[in-house]
Amino acid sequence: MQQPPLEFATAEQVWERLRDEVTPGPTTTVPIAESLGARLAEDARVQLDYPPFDRAVMDGYAVQSSSFTAGGATLHCAGLVRAGAADHSAVTAGHCLRINTGAPLPDGADAVVMVEKSRENEDDQVTFDDQPAPGQHIERRASLRKAGDLLARAGSTIAPGTLAALVAGGLAEVRTFARPPIALLSTGDELRPAGAALGHGQIHDSNRIALQHLAAPDGTVQSLGTAPDQPAALRAKLEEGLAADVLIIVGGMSKGSHDFVPRVLEEMGIAWLVTSLNLKPGKPTRIGRLNDTWVLGLPGNPVSAAVCFLLFARPLLAGLQGLPVAPPPVLRGQLTSELPACGARPMYQPARWETTDRGEILIAPIDWAGSGDPFGMATANALLQRDPHAPAAPRGQTTLFHPLGLPT
Repeated sequence: MQQPPLEFATAEQVWERLRDEVTPGPTTTVPIAESLGARLAEDARVQLDYPPFDRAVMDGYAVQSSSFTAGGATLHCAGLVRAGAADHSAVTAGHCLRINTGAPLPDGADAVVMVEKSRENEDDQVTFDDQPAPGQHIERRASLRKAGDLLARAGSTIAPGTLAALVAGGLAEVRTFARPPIALLSTGDELRPAGAALGHGQIHDSNRIALQHLAAPDGTVQSLGTAPDQPAALRAKLEEGLAADVLIIVGGMSKGSHDFVPRVLEEMGIAWLVTSLNLKPGKPTRIGRLNDTWVLGLPGNPVSAAVCFLLFARPLLAGLQGLPVAPPPVLRGQLTSELPACGARPMYQPARWETTDRGEILIAPIDWAGSGDPFGMATANALLQRDPHAPAAPRGQTTLFHPLGLPT
C-alpha cells in the first residue's frame, strides 16, 4: 500500500522516505576511458598479477649476490636491460647487466645494486664496494596485487586515480550504474535568459544555470528552458521532461494564483511522497513519482532551490547510482561571528568554511538577505545547520555544518 505523502516534513523524514523508495537504476558496461565519474555496479578485481614479472626498482646493475665477497666485487657488464625489453638476457657468475628502473629482472640475477654504489672501469668492468643482499631493490611478481584481488568496491566513484588502477589491473571496461538522464525546467513568466534585456517585472533565470551545473556530476542534464505560467504550455514541457529518469522543476510550487505546477502534475497522475518541508529555506519543495520518473519540485527562490537540491536531489541521484541515500556529510567548526537565534523551523544557512594552519576548522555565516537573494550562495561552500528555536550562538562556539566543497 502506498504511504500517504509527507506534509511539512523534516529533512530527516525526507531522507528516510527516500531510503525506502529509491532503488538503483540500470547498469551498463563502458570502456575505462569513458568511465570517469561513474559509479561501479560491481566489484572491480585485478585481472593479472602486478607487477606481472620480477622487476628492478632502481637504476643500477642486476647481479648474482653469490659473486660478491664481504669486500665487494668487480664484474664484467654484459649489456643493458631496458624497461619494456623483450629479450631474455641472463646474468652468469662473474657478470652483471646494467638495468633500468621497471625493467624485468634477468634470469640468474637475485639482486640489484644502485648505480650510485658502483664504479665503471675500462673494458666493461664494474666495481662494487658493498655486498648486496638477495632480493635487494627487486619488486617480485604479484607483490602489489595478485590476480583476483579486490581493486575497487561496487558503489565506488571512479576518480582519476581509480582509472589508473583499473588500467594497471588489466581491465579494459567496467560495469557501472548508468548516469541518470535529468531534465531541468524553470517556470515563470518573469524569467529571461542570461544576458537578455529585461522588461518591467522581469529577472534573469539564474536558477537553471546553477542547477544544471550542480546536477552535472550525477547525471546527463537536459535543459528544457523556461515554461510560462500557463497550464497548457506547462503541461507540454512536463510531458517532455517525463522522458528522463529525473525531472527537476524550479518555481511555481507555492500557493500563488499562478503556481500551476502541483495542479498540472496531479492532473497527470503524480504520486506525491513529499508535499512541503518543515525547513528554512525550502518549505514549498515537493517530491513525487510519475510513471517511472522521479519529480522534484523546487521553490523558485534561488537559495531555496540550491539548498533543497543539495539536501534532497543529490542524495536521490546517488541512490539511483547504487549508493545509500544519505544526507550530506557533517563537520564541526568554530563560528567566526555571532549567529542570531533561529526561528521555529530548522534552517540551513549559506556559509563559508576554512581551515587554519593549525588544522582548526572555522565556519563563517554569509550575510544573505533570505531565500530570494540571488547572491546568497555566491561564495558559499557550506550550509550551517540550525535546530528550530536554537538560541543565539556566540563567536567561537562549535556548530554543525555540511561542507559543499573544499575549504578556502
